[in-house]
Amino acid sequence: MLISPPFLPQHDATDPDDNYLPTAMRNQGFGEGAFPLARHMTWHGGLHLTAPRIDGNGHQPVRAIADGTVAYVRQPKKKPDSQETMDADPLGYNGWCDSGCVIIKHATEIGEGISVTYFSITLHLKKIAAGVDPDKPIYRKDELGEAGSIDGTDHQIHFEIICDDHNLASLVGRSADPLDETQDGRASALFGEVYVHLPAGAVFHAQAPAATATDVPSSLAPLHVSAEDYYIGIRCTHQQGGIELTTYKQDGSIVGSPVQEPGGDYALYERANTLAGAYRTAKAAAIPAASALQQLLRLARVLDPETLNPADAPHWRCVAFPDGQGWVNLHANGVRVFSDADFPPWRGWHVIDDDTHSDSRCHSNKLLELIQQGSDTSRMPAAQAQGTAMSDPATYRLVRAMDRLTDKTVLSRLSYTVCKFTTEWEKASFATRWQWLTTETPADGGPLAGPYLHKQDFPKFQAHGEALCFWEDAKLGIDANHWHFHPTEFIRMFRRCGWLSLNEMIQLFPMTAVRPSKGAWVSEPVIAPVATIENYRVELNKACRRYGIVTPLRMAAFYANAMQETTWFTSIYENNPTARYWPWDGRGFLQLTWPHNYIKYWRYIGNALDENFAETLNTAAKQANTQRSNTPLEAIESQVSATKMKKWRRELGDDTRLDLSTDCACAYWAWTHAAPFADTKPFNILKSITAEDHTQAYVKGRTRLKATVHYYTSTGMGNVAATVNIGHPSTIYKSVNGVVARFQAYNICQALLLDTPNFPNIHGLMNSVPEGYMPRRP
Repeated sequence: MLISPPFLPQHDATDPDDNYLPTAMRNQGFGEGAFPLARHMTWHGGLHLTAPRIDGNGHQPVRAIADGTVAYVRQPKKKPDSQETMDADPLGYNGWCDSGCVIIKHATEIGEGISVTYFSITLHLKKIAAGVDPDKPIYRKDELGEAGSIDGTDHQIHFEIICDDHNLASLVGRSADPLDETQDGRASALFGEVYVHLPAGAVFHAQAPAATATDVPSSLAPLHVSAEDYYIGIRCTHQQGGIELTTYKQDGSIVGSPVQEPGGDYALYERANTLAGAYRTAKAAAIPAASALQQLLRLARVLDPETLNPADAPHWRCVAFPDGQGWVNLHANGVRVFSDADFPPWRGWHVIDDDTHSDSRCHSNKLLELIQQGSDTSRMPAAQAQGTAMSDPATYRLVRAMDRLTDKTVLSRLSYTVCKFTTEWEKASFATRWQWLTTETPADGGPLAGPYLHKQDFPKFQAHGEALCFWEDAKLGIDANHWHFHPTEFIRMFRRCGWLSLNEMIQLFPMTAVRPSKGAWVSEPVIAPVATIENYRVELNKACRRYGIVTPLRMAAFYANAMQETTWFTSIYENNPTARYWPWDGRGFLQLTWPHNYIKYWRYIGNALDENFAETLNTAAKQANTQRSNTPLEAIESQVSATKMKKWRRELGDDTRLDLSTDCACAYWAWTHAAPFADTKPFNILKSITAEDHTQAYVKGRTRLKATVHYYTSTGMGNVAATVNIGHPSTIYKSVNGVVARFQAYNICQALLLDTPNFPNIHGLMNSVPEGYMPRRP
């Protein structure tokens, strides 16, 4: 699932979302434009957002937050030229409101077998971009139009994200609170911070017990025994390669200071191998595979197809407790594991569906309790105590809660609620939902104050509201009473997902790529092999999740290299009998070659090897490399056939074990330390292959053409390409096979995965897409 804000000011890809999203989605907070409540405790399904300014002049356009299909378009009514005409128009009530509206239906995936559909609604558009038409596909970052006016304030939109009952369960993992903590959270959808639920009684130690120890010796006295449940959050800080461990209480408060493991993310492969070695040194009855231990360290559990042997292998980490820090087993009996994909309550998330009233105000006991949490509920604000409607206990409760909505802590708390209530955009129920305005006194009024809205003024208010309503016209196929998310927090959560749908993965492929051929450069069309992508997509996503290849920068570098290595996913097996390393030629999505790389991978996944024969293979490989002939390796192939190695080798490049051909690529990524280079900010430098040395390939009867091909190099990606292809980082790109095609693929991946990449054009000006960019539109 790829998603971005509806406004895209410049975003450094290495800058965390916690810094970027408040700039991209600026909201005024309490008032008519807050979520989920507006002034007077009325339900409000979205946020009022202000379009960020563009450097120099103007404001950012509104954009599609994700791929989808345009479900509804209402063109904006032109603002009248005269004040008199505007005042007479229903849209001019209380200041002009632009009426342009675009609704997009987003159908995508967030994990294995988890398809989701949600809708984004953008209202108060002043102008709608050409080509935004009903039933047409639209893609993330496409322009929707220009932010308009809300009650006379310019450059504003109302923006909301909604779904129905079925998709709520798919998106957040449950249909109602509470979250089931008697079993592990979702494994099919797993992203963001990982949480280990330690029940009360967890024992902390001053120093780490033996890495293989499940039973701690009595000489290692407990430092702390928890009196309450803790939740240990494990978060990879991808840009710095670190890991941060945070201890939370059940109410979400943080215990002590987070424990930092600098470089811990980059070192997980080595740490897992060291742990496996500790079992061998201890002559343990069972030795867990390093690949399973890597999962335990990163995800706090081991996912299919692997298993952990022994099943109770400990996971010792240093974490905070109230009076200090200590070592605790995060894989002890009774612990449960979750992730952000479970929308956990200890991180503030609540699913709220208890308002059965027909008016537009919030009567949810759950939400009112959240608002009043930590306040003195016996105190009535002085101004409100004078109101004439205070004799009604329900109204009094709403008024008391309204007094808290100016508190930023309360507004932050409410942003983590997913609430079910009737849309404010249904015309048929408008009068029913808002009639209370004519009968009740404003909360801050005195004893003689009149109602919020006099009855004679209600028709104008109703005409205004109905002029903005669209629900019946949109025909979205979901009930008017549906679920609403805080848009910023929805986007923040799912930007951590890293799971690519079929169409998103297809879009990674460039339309054309160049390669050298007979002394000249040939540009050829790239055909995205949809069947192969569909066949391997789930296992690619799962493998990338296991190894932390889930950030835009890492995904861009990984997939760019994988596409070139496999000739655009057409050759998972190199099948090159002329190679001096044959029959140990390339297999997998980052193709393993030479026996030592196969052997290294098999050791990593715990295959039982004949170490003497492994050494024989490596000796033959050295001879083959020296002689530049595969004869030494072919000479011992009969011995390979007598072992399981031939079967293991074949599995890495055919369709019998899709998980292995994807996993071996990610393992290779890990042990060659590609991630630190991928994490660096791209500095794209324009390069050109001119008409004099470029020949356009002959395609379906077209005349051969000569043209200049542009591409961009970037140091980080160049080092990844060299690391993948020749085994070590290098900025001498000519030594890297297919390096231009790798860069071209990386350029397209940046354009798709990043928010605002920077590509200088031929005039030196910066664009968000590469020169000559042709997006692939499945």
